[in-house]
Amino acid sequence: MLNIVVFSLYLIFIYYIGFKGYQRVKTAEDLIVAGWSMPLSVVTGSLIAALLAAPFFFAAVGSGYTSGGFEGSATMGGLGTCMILGALIWTKPLRRLRGWTLADYYGLRYGSKKLGAYTGIVMAIAFGVFNAGALTVGGTYIIQTLLQIDFLPAALLFVSLTALYSVIGGLWAVAYTEVVQGTLAIAGILGITIFIMFYYPDITFNPDWWNISELFNKGGAEFWTLYLVLALGDIPAVDLGQRVAAAKSPRVAQKSMIIAGIVIIAISWMPGMLGEAFKTIYPNSSNPETLMLAFAQGYFPPLLSAIFLTAMAAMGMSTVAACYVATSGIVTKNIYLDFINKNPDSKKLLLFSRIMILVSAVLGFILAVSAQKVIDLAYLAWDIIFVTIFWPIVLGPFWKRVSTPAVWASISVGLVYYIITSLTHVPGPKIESDGFIGLLSELWLIPGFSGVVISGITIVVVSLIIPPSQHVLDMHEIEKDKSLDEVGSKVEIKSTENQIDKLQKNVKIN
Repeated sequence: MLNIVVFSLYLIFIYYIGFKGYQRVKTAEDLIVAGWSMPLSVVTGSLIAALLAAPFFFAAVGSGYTSGGFEGSATMGGLGTCMILGALIWTKPLRRLRGWTLADYYGLRYGSKKLGAYTGIVMAIAFGVFNAGALTVGGTYIIQTLLQIDFLPAALLFVSLTALYSVIGGLWAVAYTEVVQGTLAIAGILGITIFIMFYYPDITFNPDWWNISELFNKGGAEFWTLYLVLALGDIPAVDLGQRVAAAKSPRVAQKSMIIAGIVIIAISWMPGMLGEAFKTIYPNSSNPETLMLAFAQGYFPPLLSAIFLTAMAAMGMSTVAACYVATSGIVTKNIYLDFINKNPDSKKLLLFSRIMILVSAVLGFILAVSAQKVIDLAYLAWDIIFVTIFWPIVLGPFWKRVSTPAVWASISVGLVYYIITSLTHVPGPKIESDGFIGLLSELWLIPGFSGVVISGITIVVVSLIIPPSQHVLDMHEIEKDKSLDEVGSKVEIKSTENQIDKLQKNVKIN
Protein backbone atom coordinates (compact mmCIF):
# COMPACT_ATOMS: atom_id res chain seq x y z
CA MET A 1 0.00 0.00 0.00
CA LEU A 2 2.85 2.39 0.84
CA ASN A 3 4.37 1.80 -2.61
CA ILE A 4 1.09 2.80 -4.26
CA VAL A 5 0.78 5.95 -2.14
CA VAL A 6 4.33 7.12 -2.89
CA PHE A 7 4.00 6.31 -6.59
CA SER A 8 0.66 8.15 -6.78
CA LEU A 9 2.15 11.22 -5.13
CA TYR A 10 4.97 11.20 -7.63
CA LEU A 11 2.53 10.91 -10.52
CA ILE A 12 0.80 14.04 -9.24
CA PHE A 13 4.18 15.81 -9.28
CA ILE A 14 5.19 14.79 -12.80
CA TYR A 15 1.79 15.56 -14.25
CA TYR A 16 1.94 18.97 -12.62
CA ILE A 17 5.27 19.52 -14.40
CA GLY A 18 3.68 18.11 -17.52
CA PHE A 19 0.87 20.64 -17.23
CA LYS A 20 3.39 23.47 -16.82
CA GLY A 21 5.07 22.18 -19.94
CA TYR A 22 1.74 22.07 -21.74
CA GLN A 23 1.27 25.77 -21.00
CA ARG A 24 4.63 26.48 -22.64
CA VAL A 25 4.10 24.28 -25.69
CA LYS A 26 2.49 26.32 -28.45
CA THR A 27 4.21 24.80 -31.49
CA ALA A 28 5.85 21.55 -32.57
CA GLU A 29 9.15 23.36 -32.12
CA ASP A 30 8.36 23.90 -28.44
CA LEU A 31 7.33 20.26 -28.02
CA ILE A 32 10.43 18.81 -29.69
CA VAL A 33 13.28 21.16 -28.72
CA ALA A 34 11.76 23.09 -25.79
CA GLY A 35 12.20 26.34 -27.72
CA TRP A 36 16.00 25.98 -27.62
CA SER A 37 15.88 27.31 -24.06
CA MET A 38 17.18 24.73 -21.56
CA PRO A 39 20.01 25.94 -19.26
CA LEU A 40 23.19 24.07 -18.33
CA SER A 41 21.88 22.61 -15.07
CA VAL A 42 18.75 21.17 -16.64
CA VAL A 43 20.45 19.71 -19.72
CA THR A 44 23.20 18.18 -17.56
CA GLY A 45 20.76 16.71 -15.05
CA SER A 46 18.58 15.37 -17.83
CA LEU A 47 21.53 13.71 -19.56
CA ILE A 48 22.77 12.11 -16.34
CA ALA A 49 19.30 10.76 -15.62
CA ALA A 50 19.05 9.44 -19.17
CA LEU A 51 22.40 7.67 -18.96
CA LEU A 52 21.46 6.19 -15.58
CA ALA A 53 18.13 5.03 -16.98
CA ALA A 54 16.91 2.38 -14.58
CA PRO A 55 16.39 -0.32 -17.24
CA PHE A 56 19.95 0.07 -18.55
CA PHE A 57 21.46 0.17 -15.07
CA PHE A 58 19.50 -2.97 -14.14
CA ALA A 59 20.70 -4.65 -17.33
CA ALA A 60 24.29 -3.70 -16.49
CA VAL A 61 23.89 -5.27 -13.04
CA GLY A 62 22.56 -8.36 -14.79
CA SER A 63 25.68 -8.50 -16.97
CA GLY A 64 27.82 -8.22 -13.84
CA TYR A 65 25.89 -11.10 -12.31
CA THR A 66 26.24 -13.43 -15.28
CA SER A 67 29.63 -12.42 -16.74
CA GLY A 68 31.75 -10.48 -14.26
CA GLY A 69 32.64 -7.09 -12.84
CA PHE A 70 34.17 -5.54 -15.95
CA GLU A 71 31.32 -6.75 -18.16
CA GLY A 72 28.81 -5.27 -15.73
CA SER A 73 30.60 -1.92 -15.80
CA ALA A 74 30.99 -1.83 -19.58
CA THR A 75 27.52 -0.40 -20.25
CA MET A 76 27.83 2.62 -17.97
CA GLY A 77 31.48 3.16 -18.92
CA GLY A 78 30.55 3.07 -22.59
CA LEU A 79 27.68 5.52 -22.14
CA GLY A 80 29.90 7.98 -20.26
CA THR A 81 32.60 7.75 -22.90
CA CYS A 82 30.02 8.24 -25.63
CA MET A 83 28.89 11.49 -24.00
CA ILE A 84 32.36 12.98 -23.95
CA LEU A 85 33.14 11.91 -27.51
CA GLY A 86 29.80 13.21 -28.75
CA ALA A 87 30.44 16.54 -27.03
CA LEU A 88 33.77 16.91 -28.80
CA ILE A 89 32.54 15.72 -32.21
CA TRP A 90 29.03 16.79 -33.20
CA THR A 91 27.40 18.89 -30.46
CA LYS A 92 28.46 22.33 -31.62
CA PRO A 93 28.22 21.53 -35.37
CA LEU A 94 24.61 20.38 -34.94
CA ARG A 95 23.66 23.54 -33.09
CA ARG A 96 25.56 25.79 -35.48
CA LEU A 97 23.53 24.29 -38.32
CA ARG A 98 20.33 24.99 -36.34
CA GLY A 99 19.22 21.35 -36.34
CA TRP A 100 15.95 20.36 -34.73
CA THR A 101 16.95 16.72 -34.55
CA LEU A 102 20.10 14.67 -34.84
CA ALA A 103 18.91 13.51 -38.28
CA ASP A 104 19.00 17.17 -39.32
CA TYR A 105 22.79 17.06 -39.08
CA TYR A 106 22.97 14.59 -41.95
CA GLY A 107 20.46 16.49 -44.05
CA LEU A 108 22.02 19.91 -43.49
CA ARG A 109 25.70 18.99 -43.42
CA TYR A 110 25.48 16.90 -46.61
CA GLY A 111 23.00 19.14 -48.42
CA SER A 112 20.21 16.58 -48.84
CA LYS A 113 16.87 16.49 -47.07
CA LYS A 114 16.39 13.01 -48.50
CA LEU A 115 19.50 11.90 -46.66
CA GLY A 116 18.16 13.48 -43.47
CA ALA A 117 14.95 11.50 -43.88
CA TYR A 118 16.86 8.29 -44.63
CA THR A 119 19.02 8.56 -41.52
CA GLY A 120 15.96 9.66 -39.58
CA ILE A 121 14.13 6.47 -40.48
CA VAL A 122 17.10 4.40 -39.31
CA MET A 123 17.17 6.36 -36.03
CA ALA A 124 13.41 6.11 -35.55
CA ILE A 125 13.47 2.33 -35.95
CA ALA A 126 16.50 1.88 -33.70
CA PHE A 127 15.48 4.23 -30.90
CA GLY A 128 11.75 4.73 -31.36
CA VAL A 129 11.08 1.00 -31.56
CA PHE A 130 13.95 -1.18 -30.29
CA ASN A 131 15.36 1.18 -27.65
CA ALA A 132 11.88 2.24 -26.55
CA GLY A 133 11.00 -1.45 -26.29
CA ALA A 134 14.05 -2.13 -24.10
CA LEU A 135 13.23 0.77 -21.80
CA THR A 136 9.62 -0.38 -21.61
CA VAL A 137 10.70 -3.84 -20.46
CA GLY A 138 12.84 -2.35 -17.68
CA GLY A 139 10.14 0.09 -16.63
CA THR A 140 7.60 -2.71 -16.57
CA TYR A 141 9.76 -4.71 -14.16
CA ILE A 142 9.67 -1.76 -11.77
CA ILE A 143 5.90 -1.31 -12.06
CA GLN A 144 5.48 -5.03 -11.42
CA THR A 145 7.53 -4.78 -8.24
CA LEU A 146 5.78 -1.59 -7.09
CA LEU A 147 2.22 -2.69 -7.67
CA GLN A 148 2.56 -6.50 -7.60
CA ILE A 149 0.80 -7.04 -10.93
CA ASP A 150 1.53 -9.20 -13.99
CA PHE A 151 3.85 -8.15 -16.82
CA LEU A 152 1.20 -7.29 -19.43
CA PRO A 153 -0.92 -4.92 -17.30
CA ALA A 154 2.26 -3.43 -15.85
CA ALA A 155 3.60 -2.76 -19.35
CA LEU A 156 0.31 -1.24 -20.44
CA LEU A 157 0.22 1.03 -17.38
CA PHE A 158 3.86 2.08 -17.81
CA VAL A 159 3.43 2.96 -21.48
CA SER A 160 0.09 4.72 -20.98
CA LEU A 161 1.38 6.93 -18.17
CA THR A 162 4.55 7.76 -20.07
CA ALA A 163 2.90 8.45 -23.42
CA LEU A 164 0.30 10.75 -21.85
CA TYR A 165 2.98 12.65 -19.95
CA SER A 166 5.07 13.00 -23.13
CA VAL A 167 2.15 14.23 -25.22
CA ILE A 168 1.22 16.83 -22.62
CA GLY A 169 4.58 18.44 -21.77
CA GLY A 170 7.04 17.42 -24.48
CA LEU A 171 10.79 17.63 -24.00
CA TRP A 172 10.59 20.58 -21.58
CA ALA A 173 8.61 18.57 -19.01
CA VAL A 174 10.70 15.45 -19.58
CA ALA A 175 13.97 17.27 -18.92
CA TYR A 176 12.85 19.13 -15.80
CA THR A 177 11.40 16.04 -14.11
CA GLU A 178 14.52 14.05 -14.96
CA VAL A 179 16.62 16.34 -12.80
CA VAL A 180 14.59 15.33 -9.73
CA GLN A 181 14.40 11.69 -10.74
CA GLY A 182 18.12 11.48 -11.39
CA THR A 183 18.94 12.92 -7.98
CA LEU A 184 16.73 10.39 -6.19
CA ALA A 185 18.01 7.51 -8.29
CA ILE A 186 21.69 8.35 -7.68
CA ALA A 187 20.96 8.55 -3.96
CA GLY A 188 19.34 5.10 -4.07
CA ILE A 189 22.14 3.54 -6.12
CA LEU A 190 24.77 5.01 -3.80
CA GLY A 191 22.79 3.77 -0.80
CA ILE A 192 22.71 0.19 -2.08
CA THR A 193 26.38 0.32 -3.07
CA ILE A 194 27.54 1.66 0.30
CA PHE A 195 25.33 -0.84 2.16
CA ILE A 196 26.80 -3.81 0.29
CA MET A 197 30.39 -2.59 0.61
CA PHE A 198 29.89 -2.13 4.38
CA TYR A 199 27.96 -5.30 5.20
CA TYR A 200 29.34 -7.63 2.51
CA PRO A 201 32.97 -6.56 2.00
CA ASP A 202 34.12 -10.16 1.49
CA ILE A 203 32.03 -10.72 -1.66
CA THR A 204 32.99 -7.63 -3.63
CA PHE A 205 35.85 -7.03 -6.06
CA ASN A 206 36.74 -10.69 -6.49
CA PRO A 207 40.14 -10.75 -8.26
CA ASP A 208 38.88 -13.40 -10.67
CA TRP A 209 36.15 -11.02 -11.85
CA TRP A 210 38.31 -7.90 -11.91
CA ASN A 211 41.43 -9.19 -13.65
CA ILE A 212 42.30 -6.45 -16.11
CA SER A 213 44.70 -8.67 -18.08
CA GLU A 214 41.72 -10.77 -19.15
CA LEU A 215 40.39 -7.83 -21.14
CA PHE A 216 43.22 -8.05 -23.65
CA ASN A 217 42.84 -11.65 -24.67
CA LYS A 218 40.05 -13.70 -26.20
CA GLY A 219 38.11 -13.73 -22.93
CA GLY A 220 37.70 -9.96 -23.06
CA ALA A 221 35.51 -10.05 -26.17
CA GLU A 222 32.27 -9.63 -24.22
CA PHE A 223 33.56 -6.57 -22.37
CA TRP A 224 34.74 -4.84 -25.56
CA THR A 225 31.52 -5.77 -27.34
CA LEU A 226 29.43 -4.13 -24.62
CA TYR A 227 31.74 -1.16 -24.14
CA LEU A 228 32.59 -0.20 -27.73
CA VAL A 229 29.07 -0.54 -29.10
CA LEU A 230 28.06 2.14 -26.59
CA ALA A 231 31.22 4.25 -26.46
CA LEU A 232 31.27 4.54 -30.26
CA GLY A 233 27.98 3.21 -31.59
CA ASP A 234 25.84 5.37 -29.30
CA ILE A 235 27.58 8.62 -30.32
CA PRO A 236 24.67 9.41 -32.69
CA ALA A 237 22.05 8.63 -30.01
CA VAL A 238 18.86 10.35 -31.09
CA ASP A 239 17.34 10.76 -27.61
CA LEU A 240 20.54 12.28 -26.22
CA GLY A 241 20.82 14.44 -29.33
CA GLN A 242 17.33 15.76 -28.74
CA ARG A 243 18.28 17.03 -25.30
CA VAL A 244 21.38 18.66 -26.75
CA ALA A 245 19.32 20.31 -29.49
CA ALA A 246 17.18 21.90 -26.76
CA ALA A 247 20.13 23.51 -24.95
CA LYS A 248 20.12 27.30 -24.95
CA SER A 249 23.42 27.50 -26.85
CA PRO A 250 26.06 25.26 -28.48
CA ARG A 251 28.43 26.01 -25.62
CA VAL A 252 25.88 24.92 -23.00
CA ALA A 253 25.16 21.77 -24.99
CA GLN A 254 28.82 20.76 -25.10
CA LYS A 255 29.52 21.48 -21.44
CA SER A 256 26.43 19.52 -20.40
CA MET A 257 27.54 16.42 -22.29
CA ILE A 258 31.08 16.54 -20.91
CA ILE A 259 29.92 16.93 -17.29
CA ALA A 260 27.35 14.15 -17.69
CA GLY A 261 29.94 11.84 -19.23
CA ILE A 262 32.42 12.41 -16.41
CA VAL A 263 29.77 11.68 -13.76
CA ILE A 264 28.71 8.43 -15.41
CA ILE A 265 32.28 7.21 -15.90
CA ALA A 266 33.01 8.00 -12.22
CA ILE A 267 30.27 5.59 -11.07
CA SER A 268 30.54 3.08 -13.90
CA TRP A 269 32.13 0.46 -11.61
CA MET A 270 29.00 0.21 -9.46
CA PRO A 271 26.81 -2.09 -11.59
CA GLY A 272 29.69 -4.55 -11.99
CA MET A 273 30.33 -4.62 -8.26
CA LEU A 274 26.61 -4.95 -7.47
CA GLY A 275 26.19 -7.77 -9.99
CA GLU A 276 29.14 -9.58 -8.44
CA ALA A 277 27.71 -9.19 -4.92
CA PHE A 278 24.21 -10.27 -5.95
CA LYS A 279 25.67 -13.49 -7.36
CA THR A 280 26.38 -14.49 -3.75
CA ILE A 281 23.37 -12.84 -2.10
CA TYR A 282 20.88 -14.18 -4.67
CA PRO A 283 22.44 -17.35 -6.15
CA ASN A 284 20.87 -18.98 -9.21
CA SER A 285 18.62 -16.04 -10.07
CA SER A 286 16.61 -16.60 -13.25
CA ASN A 287 16.39 -12.85 -13.97
CA PRO A 288 19.31 -10.91 -12.45
CA GLU A 289 18.11 -7.69 -14.12
CA THR A 290 15.53 -7.35 -11.32
CA LEU A 291 17.82 -7.95 -8.34
CA MET A 292 18.30 -4.28 -7.44
CA LEU A 293 14.56 -4.05 -6.97
CA ALA A 294 14.54 -7.18 -4.82
CA PHE A 295 17.41 -5.84 -2.72
CA ALA A 296 15.72 -2.50 -2.11
CA GLN A 297 12.56 -4.25 -0.97
CA GLY A 298 14.40 -6.71 1.22
CA TYR A 299 16.92 -4.43 2.91
CA PHE A 300 15.58 -0.86 2.83
CA PRO A 301 12.98 0.45 5.29
CA PRO A 302 9.52 0.40 3.61
CA LEU A 303 9.37 4.16 3.00
CA LEU A 304 12.88 4.34 1.53
CA SER A 305 12.16 1.29 -0.58
CA ALA A 306 8.99 2.90 -1.92
CA ILE A 307 10.81 6.14 -2.73
CA PHE A 308 13.65 4.28 -4.47
CA LEU A 309 11.32 2.09 -6.55
CA THR A 310 9.25 5.13 -7.49
CA ALA A 311 12.36 7.07 -8.53
CA MET A 312 13.48 4.12 -10.67
CA ALA A 313 10.06 3.87 -12.30
CA ALA A 314 9.99 7.62 -12.94
CA MET A 315 13.48 7.56 -14.46
CA GLY A 316 12.39 4.78 -16.78
CA MET A 317 9.32 6.81 -17.74
CA SER A 318 11.29 9.96 -18.52
CA THR A 319 13.97 8.14 -20.49
CA VAL A 320 11.51 6.32 -22.70
CA ALA A 321 9.54 9.56 -22.99
CA ALA A 322 12.65 11.19 -24.48
CA CYS A 323 12.77 8.36 -27.04
CA TYR A 324 9.15 9.04 -27.94
CA VAL A 325 9.75 12.78 -28.28
CA ALA A 326 12.96 12.30 -30.30
CA THR A 327 11.24 9.87 -32.66
CA SER A 328 8.33 12.25 -33.05
CA GLY A 329 10.79 15.04 -33.82
CA ILE A 330 12.43 13.03 -36.59
CA VAL A 331 9.17 12.02 -38.24
CA THR A 332 7.74 15.53 -37.86
CA LYS A 333 10.77 17.50 -39.05
CA ASN A 334 12.66 15.19 -41.40
CA ILE A 335 9.72 13.47 -43.07
CA TYR A 336 6.45 15.37 -42.65
CA LEU A 337 7.76 18.95 -42.65
CA ASP A 338 10.51 18.40 -45.21
CA PHE A 339 8.51 16.35 -47.72
CA ILE A 340 4.79 16.01 -47.03
CA ASN A 341 3.68 19.48 -45.93
CA LYS A 342 6.31 22.20 -46.00
CA ASN A 343 3.98 24.97 -44.80
CA PRO A 344 1.54 23.39 -42.35
CA ASP A 345 -0.73 25.12 -39.91
CA SER A 346 1.17 25.31 -36.61
CA LYS A 347 -1.66 23.67 -34.66
CA LYS A 348 -1.90 20.80 -37.12
CA LEU A 349 1.84 20.28 -36.99
CA LEU A 350 1.75 20.18 -33.19
CA LEU A 351 -1.10 17.64 -33.32
CA PHE A 352 0.86 15.52 -35.79
CA SER A 353 3.89 15.57 -33.46
CA ARG A 354 1.78 14.39 -30.55
CA ILE A 355 0.26 11.60 -32.61
CA MET A 356 3.76 10.41 -33.53
CA ILE A 357 4.60 10.19 -29.83
CA LEU A 358 1.67 7.81 -29.39
CA VAL A 359 2.72 5.75 -32.41
CA SER A 360 6.22 5.29 -30.99
CA ALA A 361 4.73 4.29 -27.64
CA VAL A 362 2.50 1.63 -29.23
CA LEU A 363 5.36 0.12 -31.27
CA GLY A 364 7.66 0.03 -28.23
CA PHE A 365 4.92 -1.62 -26.19
CA ILE A 366 4.35 -4.35 -28.77
CA LEU A 367 8.05 -5.14 -28.97
CA ALA A 368 8.48 -5.11 -25.17
CA VAL A 369 5.63 -7.56 -24.64
CA SER A 370 7.08 -9.83 -27.34
CA ALA A 371 10.70 -9.82 -26.11
CA GLN A 372 10.61 -9.05 -22.36
CA LYS A 373 14.41 -8.59 -22.29
CA VAL A 374 16.20 -5.27 -21.78
CA ILE A 375 19.76 -5.78 -22.90
CA ASP A 376 19.03 -7.71 -26.10
CA LEU A 377 16.70 -5.04 -27.50
CA ALA A 378 18.95 -2.17 -26.42
CA TYR A 379 22.08 -3.56 -28.04
CA LEU A 380 20.17 -4.34 -31.21
CA ALA A 381 19.29 -0.64 -31.42
CA TRP A 382 22.88 0.45 -30.86
CA ASP A 383 24.24 -2.12 -33.32
CA ILE A 384 22.02 -0.74 -36.07
CA ILE A 385 23.17 2.82 -35.38
CA PHE A 386 26.83 1.76 -35.18
CA VAL A 387 26.98 0.11 -38.61
CA THR A 388 25.00 2.79 -40.42
CA ILE A 389 25.19 6.41 -39.29
CA PHE A 390 28.34 6.37 -37.13
CA TRP A 391 30.93 7.41 -39.72
CA PRO A 392 29.10 10.38 -41.32
CA ILE A 393 28.69 12.14 -37.97
CA VAL A 394 32.20 11.28 -36.75
CA LEU A 395 34.05 12.25 -39.93
CA GLY A 396 31.80 15.11 -41.04
CA PRO A 397 32.98 17.83 -38.63
CA PHE A 398 36.67 17.11 -39.32
CA TRP A 399 37.02 15.96 -42.93
CA LYS A 400 35.54 18.28 -45.52
CA ARG A 401 36.13 15.69 -48.25
CA VAL A 402 33.16 13.57 -47.10
CA SER A 403 30.61 13.68 -49.92
CA THR A 404 26.87 13.08 -50.00
CA PRO A 405 27.08 9.96 -52.25
CA ALA A 406 29.66 8.52 -49.86
CA VAL A 407 27.28 8.91 -46.91
CA TRP A 408 24.45 7.25 -48.83
CA ALA A 409 26.74 4.37 -49.77
CA SER A 410 28.22 3.92 -46.30
CA ILE A 411 24.84 3.79 -44.54
CA SER A 412 23.32 1.42 -47.10
CA VAL A 413 26.31 -0.93 -47.25
CA GLY A 414 26.54 -1.09 -43.46
CA LEU A 415 22.82 -1.82 -43.07
CA VAL A 416 22.73 -4.52 -45.76
CA TYR A 417 25.92 -6.13 -44.42
CA TYR A 418 24.54 -6.20 -40.87
CA ILE A 419 21.23 -7.77 -41.89
CA ILE A 420 22.86 -10.44 -44.05
CA THR A 421 25.60 -11.41 -41.60
CA SER A 422 23.15 -11.48 -38.66
CA LEU A 423 21.07 -14.03 -40.56
CA THR A 424 24.05 -16.03 -41.84
CA HIS A 425 27.58 -15.44 -40.51
CA VAL A 426 30.45 -12.98 -40.80
CA PRO A 427 32.92 -14.00 -43.51
CA GLY A 428 36.47 -14.67 -42.42
CA PRO A 429 38.56 -17.34 -40.71
CA LYS A 430 38.09 -18.16 -37.04
CA ILE A 431 41.53 -17.87 -35.50
CA GLU A 432 42.28 -20.38 -32.75
CA SER A 433 44.17 -18.12 -30.36
CA ASP A 434 43.45 -17.17 -26.78
CA GLY A 435 45.56 -14.01 -26.93
CA PHE A 436 45.07 -10.55 -28.41
CA ILE A 437 44.80 -11.91 -31.96
CA GLY A 438 42.02 -14.18 -30.74
CA LEU A 439 40.28 -11.15 -29.25
CA LEU A 440 40.41 -9.30 -32.57
CA SER A 441 39.10 -12.41 -34.33
CA GLU A 442 36.17 -12.67 -31.93
CA LEU A 443 35.29 -9.00 -32.42
CA TRP A 444 35.48 -9.29 -36.21
CA LEU A 445 33.00 -12.18 -36.17
CA ILE A 446 30.39 -9.90 -34.54
CA PRO A 447 28.24 -8.29 -37.30
CA GLY A 448 28.24 -4.90 -35.62
CA PHE A 449 32.03 -4.62 -35.47
CA SER A 450 32.94 -6.00 -38.87
CA GLY A 451 30.01 -4.01 -40.27
CA VAL A 452 31.37 -0.70 -38.98
CA VAL A 453 34.75 -1.48 -40.57
CA ILE A 454 33.06 -2.17 -43.92
CA SER A 455 30.92 0.99 -43.75
CA GLY A 456 34.00 3.03 -42.75
CA ILE A 457 36.00 1.79 -45.74
CA THR A 458 33.03 2.55 -47.97
CA ILE A 459 32.65 6.19 -46.89
CA VAL A 460 36.39 6.89 -47.32
CA VAL A 461 36.72 5.20 -50.74
CA VAL A 462 33.57 6.77 -52.21
CA SER A 463 34.53 10.21 -50.87
CA LEU A 464 37.90 9.94 -52.58
CA ILE A 465 36.24 8.88 -55.84
CA ILE A 466 33.32 11.36 -55.74
CA PRO A 467 34.29 14.72 -54.16
CA PRO A 468 31.76 16.85 -52.26
CA SER A 469 29.77 19.55 -54.01
CA GLN A 470 30.35 23.23 -53.31
CA HIS A 471 27.09 23.27 -51.35
CA VAL A 472 28.41 20.61 -48.99
CA LEU A 473 31.74 22.42 -48.61
CA ASP A 474 29.87 25.61 -47.67
CA MET A 475 27.87 23.76 -45.02
CA HIS A 476 31.11 22.40 -43.61
CA GLU A 477 32.30 25.99 -43.18
CA ILE A 478 29.12 26.84 -41.28
CA GLU A 479 29.49 23.90 -38.89
CA LYS A 480 33.01 25.12 -38.08
CA ASP A 481 31.98 28.76 -37.50
CA LYS A 482 32.74 29.46 -33.83
CA SER A 483 30.94 32.80 -33.96
CA LEU A 484 27.66 30.84 -33.90
CA ASP A 485 28.42 29.29 -30.51
CA GLU A 486 26.60 32.03 -28.64
CA VAL A 487 23.37 31.44 -30.58
CA GLY A 488 20.88 30.61 -27.88
CA SER A 489 17.12 30.50 -27.51
CA LYS A 490 14.52 30.74 -30.25
CA VAL A 491 14.51 34.53 -29.96
CA GLU A 492 18.30 34.76 -30.21
CA ILE A 493 18.29 32.37 -33.16
CA LYS A 494 15.89 34.65 -35.01
CA SER A 495 18.21 37.59 -34.41
CA THR A 496 21.13 35.77 -36.05
CA GLU A 497 19.26 34.35 -39.04
CA ASN A 498 20.59 37.01 -41.38
CA GLN A 499 24.15 36.07 -40.51
CA ILE A 500 23.54 32.37 -41.08
CA ASP A 501 21.54 33.02 -44.25
CA LYS A 502 24.50 34.98 -45.62
CA LEU A 503 26.74 31.99 -44.95
CA GLN A 504 24.20 29.72 -46.62
CA LYS A 505 23.50 31.87 -49.66
CA ASN A 506 25.24 29.44 -52.00
CA VAL A 507 23.82 26.34 -50.30
CA LYS A 508 20.72 24.79 -51.87
CA ILE A 509 19.32 21.93 -49.89
CA ASN A 510 18.13 19.18 -52.26
